[in-house]
Amino acid sequence: MGLRERKKQATRRALQEAAVGLTLKHDLENVTVEEIAAAVDVSPRTFFNYFSTKEEAVLGNAPLSPDEESREVFTAGGPTGDFVNDLTHLITASFVSWEDVTAHRTLMRLRKQILEREPQLATRAFAQLHGAEEGLGRTIAQRLGSAPGDARPQLIAATAMSVMRHTMKRLDFHEGEDAEHVRARLREGFHHLSEVYAPSSD
Repeated sequence: MGLRERKKQATRRALQEAAVGLTLKHDLENVTVEEIAAAVDVSPRTFFNYFSTKEEAVLGNAPLSPDEESREVFTAGGPTGDFVNDLTHLITASFVSWEDVTAHRTLMRLRKQILEREPQLATRAFAQLHGAEEGLGRTIAQRLGSAPGDARPQLIAATAMSVMRHTMKRLDFHEGEDAEHVRARLREGFHHLSEVYAPSSD
């Protein structure tokens, strides 16, 4: 990563931290884009180079979709050939490739507090996840070769995202919860789910 990109990432994170800190202190409705920008010593115009709204700055705008390489491997039947294992791998490798879990642990913990206090933000966060869920459903449909109108891919995607949401709610984002810890917790959730749907041995 070049110096310019590192500076951009530093500015993005500083704006997010300012937005989160001001929201916790004053509540979202009492915080302006101008105040967030001023806290980082940048202009409102610079703010809008990174975020379209103050809500986006509070929640973050990291991508919630699998990367193209992971998607191609999954739709081709990989990486293991077992559907549940491959779906687990797709989500844990792509949706949780966040260095944020380690580097931005405090920020994520504070965001969790905000979501509990600001229901309108929780609705927006769920909308982001819904978009990711629809994209995952299309990827699953490609893997299964589903015909138009087949409800299974979207149902599987909805179930998978529910496991993800449940896992994230259980995290405290303390010192021991690094990215691999999050992946392990997600794999555990999918394992429990596969046990429920596994055929009886009787």
